[in-house]
Amino acid sequence: MKWNNKFNYPKSSRSIENGLRKYLIDGEKLPSVTSVIDFTKSAEDKAAIANWRERTGEALANKIQKDAANRGGKMHSFLEKYLLGKLNLSFFEKNEQFQKMAEIIIKKGLKDRLQEIWGVEVTLSYPKKYCGTADCLGIFEEKETCIDFKQSNKLKKIDFVQDWFYQ
Repeated sequence: MKWNNKFNYPKSSRSIENGLRKYLIDGEKLPSVTSVIDFTKSAEDKAAIANWRERTGEALANKIQKDAANRGGKMHSFLEKYLLGKLNLSFFEKNEQFQKMAEIIIKKGLKDRLQEIWGVEVTLSYPKKYCGTADCLGIFEEKETCIDFKQSNKLKKIDFVQDWFYQ
């Protein structure tokens, strides 16, 4: 993987307002891509999540979501440090689930497939519409690519992750 700093990405800051993530970019507050997707979910999708929460129980559902967010954050941090060439394994606990997930992504998804990196954790926006942060931009398998890392404890059906492709 080689670095190519061919783009200048705008600076931004994030906040949560009324439960929606917003980005402050060039003096303007824009909703995040994730917030737009969540806001436009179908009634079926919203009902499925509500049904899962009811079946699981509110306390356990909250714990599952919190644990997944924590694990995902650590996995993202590991992958970000790897891509930036700053990975120091002595800072990470050995054999943690997030580390195993990240190492699978590196071994099976990035090594020998990601040829060029244009940016890591960079802000992208559609002016006056929405904004987001890309985990990695560059050349993947010889194609210009926007990469968004996802973590899951089990394999998902493609029908269940369509929002990931929109994102």
